[in-house]
Amino acid sequence: MSGLPATGRAAGKVILLGEHAVVYGHPALAAAVPMYTRITLRAGTGPTRAVRAAVRDARLLEALARLLPHRGVDVEIRTELPVGRGMGSSASLAVALVRAAADLAGDTLAPETAFARALEVERLFHGNPSGIDVAVILREGAMWYRRGPPPEARRQPLPTTLPLVVLDTGAAGDTGALVAAVAGRRPAVDPILERIGQLADRAVPVLGDLPALGALFDEAHGLLRDLGVSTPPIEELATFAREHGALGAKPSGAGGGGVVIALTRPGEEETLRRAAGWAGINAFTAVVPQG
Repeated sequence: MSGLPATGRAAGKVILLGEHAVVYGHPALAAAVPMYTRITLRAGTGPTRAVRAAVRDARLLEALARLLPHRGVDVEIRTELPVGRGMGSSASLAVALVRAAADLAGDTLAPETAFARALEVERLFHGNPSGIDVAVILREGAMWYRRGPPPEARRQPLPTTLPLVVLDTGAAGDTGALVAAVAGRRPAVDPILERIGQLADRAVPVLGDLPALGALFDEAHGLLRDLGVSTPPIEELATFAREHGALGAKPSGAGGGGVVIALTRPGEEETLRRAAGWAGINAFTAVVPQG
């Protein structure tokens, strides 16, 4: 094919505030993180296939079939994101694949077209995603988002950098199953979901006040615990982060495993990361830039 090789790249993300609530029309805040999924399409023989991928999953083959020619393409997928940890690995894959398919076809996609195509791919993995992961990964930066309809997405300027440390529980969470479990507890948990969503709006005026934002992280963690999506490893990592100087800590994403994000003071993120490493915790920094 004349368009080969073709490439696509997409960042990962963290949910700062609003996970689960965003599924039900409440606002959320998210930010892209500079950890990337990269897809390369090369000429192949026979059916289109993934010749290199972080995971082997029948849903991945379905995603390729939706966006690529059915024959003649070998797909290489590399990612810096931990898979299944709430950092948008499936949305990052979806956006990168949409971009690679557009590159192959020589197309320049309108933002709404790219969003719709990537969200269709993410649905293969998560069933009923809110769309926030795809939206923030497409635009990068930080974003305030409400599902709608219609969805509302606006860039959220950051008056300062957000020094985050990501601590990995080592266990993958099943986003689809967790979203379904929360849905099964409604309407009893609707007041909790509303309070989680309110935190996103409360955070907007204090994004430059890191101690105040950290306190909102802690409040969100308590609400997510009440919602039933925390786990003992999440609780342990959040406590560890606070005991080692974090201003606040919470799970990011659906929960049930995945990662905890901890907000530190500027310049102290590496200190927490090293302390986590000494304790045998897989951790890395993910600083969200100002602007």
